[in-house]
Amino acid sequence: MRKTTLPASPLRSRTGLRIARAASLALLAALALPTSATTLAEQLQQCSQFSDDNKRLACYDKLSGSLKQHAEQQFGQEQKQVIENAPESITATITTVQEGAHGKFIFTLDNGQVWRQTDSSRSIWRGGEQITLERGALGSFFMRKTTGGRSLRVKRVK
Repeated sequence: MRKTTLPASPLRSRTGLRIARAASLALLAALALPTSATTLAEQLQQCSQFSDDNKRLACYDKLSGSLKQHAEQQFGQEQKQVIENAPESITATITTVQEGAHGKFIFTLDNGQVWRQTDSSRSIWRGGEQITLERGALGSFFMRKTTGGRSLRVKRVK
C-alpha cells in the first residue's frame, strides 16, 4: 500500500494559522460597524487620502493595531448592529409570480430580490403590483400590497 502525502497547506503551519486568524479579525472588523463617530471604512478612506507613501502606511499601520480591540468590542453584537441600521420596510414592484411547492408562491421583485411565501394563507398576487415588505418580530418578514389587504409571511431567497 502506497502512502500519499498531501501538499503543504499554509493553514497547517503556525504562521499560516496566525495569518488566517489575522485575516479573519480584519474581515470581522471591516464588516462590523464601530460604535465610535467615525467608522472603519471612513478611517480607511482618510488613510487613502495621503499622497506621501510613508504617511499613508503609518495611518494603515495605526488602524491595523486597533482591529483586534475593535473586533472584541463588537463581539456578539454584529448582527444586532446590521439590523438596527436596516430599514423597517421597503417598497418594490412584483415582476414575476411563480407557484412553488404546496401552492406557495415565489415572488421576484424589480430590485432583483426573490421572496418565498412561508405561510399557507391564500391571496391573488400578480406581476406589476406594488408591494411593501415589512420587518416582523423574531426576524420574520411580511409582504402586503401597497393598496392594502392581507399580509403574507415571506422569507428572502435571493
